[in-house]
Amino acid sequence: MTEPYSLGVDLGGTQMRMAAVTDSGQLATPMFAVSTGIEFSEERMREALQELHAQVQTSIGAQTIAALGIGMTGLVGERALIAADFLPQLNGVDIVALAQDGLGFDTKIENDARCFVLAETRFGAARGARHVVGITLGTGVGGGVIVDGKLHRGAHANAGEIWSLPLRDKWLEHFVSTTGLVQSFKEAGGEEENVDAARIAELARAGNAAAQTAFQSYGADLAMACETIRALLDPEVIVIGGSIAQARDVFGDVLAERIAKHGPPVTWAELGTAAGVIGAASLNIG
Repeated sequence: MTEPYSLGVDLGGTQMRMAAVTDSGQLATPMFAVSTGIEFSEERMREALQELHAQVQTSIGAQTIAALGIGMTGLVGERALIAADFLPQLNGVDIVALAQDGLGFDTKIENDARCFVLAETRFGAARGARHVVGITLGTGVGGGVIVDGKLHRGAHANAGEIWSLPLRDKWLEHFVSTTGLVQSFKEAGGEEENVDAARIAELARAGNAAAQTAFQSYGADLAMACETIRALLDPEVIVIGGSIAQARDVFGDVLAERIAKHGPPVTWAELGTAAGVIGAASLNIG
């Protein structure tokens, strides 16, 4: 029998996923999922953890599980979710106690973007690097920092919260987010209604000028953030992932051009949607 697995949980605003993960960062099971949302309560989370664990245990049979790691959106303390707009009923809840009481495993929790950069540093695009910054691009912007091979949380658990970096007269997430991208598309003359990032990327690939302009601005603003990160943290590499990173073919060139002279190397995430689960599990690995 192999070494015990670790359970990884990725808790977001729309779903919670769980899988068993090996010490080498490989998924040992499929990622099982349940829906979340603003009505996702403490009691519902307890039930969902048990439901997902039962599915994982069925998948691995007699193989044992050593520990549980949970990555979640929002500001995360050592034991509790401090603040998360998308999971308001869990704000202030002792997640560690909830999980340990429900499943019986030693449990660690962390912000989901930190889990992302931990996974990519140990098992993905930044393997071998000791100083890494991870950026997740999606509805908003997330970030995580690895210093000397370890997660850096800062004095108030705010290290890596790059969404709030000043940019022009606002902040990074105002521009580098789904909302910001849609706004740029409209300001550039985009006429299609009810678009999202994926649709704007499709339009850009098809030659739509407004969509291309929006993504050019997106890439340029992201490059400015990378320059700031370079000046403050001097990482070996910046790893970029998240749903909007899938559109790198329409903004990656401008990002590369803007940071080519002074910026740190930028690479794209390798672990895909599994990064959050793998990173959460790896809170208990090594």
